[in-house]
Amino acid sequence: MRRAIEHRSIHGLRISSTAPTISHLFFADDSIFFVRAEEDEAVEVSNILRRYEAASGQSISLEKTTMSFSRGVPRAKRDRVLAQLGVREVETQEKYLGLPTVVGRSKKVLTDILRDKLSKRLQGWCGKILSRAGREVLIKVVANSLPTYVMSMFKIPTNFCNVL
Repeated sequence: MRRAIEHRSIHGLRISSTAPTISHLFFADDSIFFVRAEEDEAVEVSNILRRYEAASGQSISLEKTTMSFSRGVPRAKRDRVLAQLGVREVETQEKYLGLPTVVGRSKKVLTDILRDKLSKRLQGWCGKILSRAGREVLIKVVANSLPTYVMSMFKIPTNFCNVL
């Protein structure tokens, strides 16, 4: 990926004009690539993935692979790039690691997810015989731990606490 960036055969993502280019992010068993929605860049990514498969002996599951596009990419161009890579486009309602794959300006989706998870966890304890202190500890632990993961990736609106 770095060589492809250096040779300008793919272009990564820049969050500002002074920021470095981001071409990929690697997780435990997942990878995210940032490239332009161009057929030649799709060919280059496909070649990189084939070289990786040959070198590592691992195979990439195209059935599990999805692609997301910026809003301004025309449908015809999306279809050509998807066909070139042999993957499908991510649906807006899909989730990755428990969070929605697409979040717009409104964080209502995130706050709804947090509220639902919290209420489901707390409902399970309604029938348990716990002291007042025990219930308080459980509520504080869950109420503090659930939003931590979401807040590590997204800025949660300040009025979210008032909604709960």
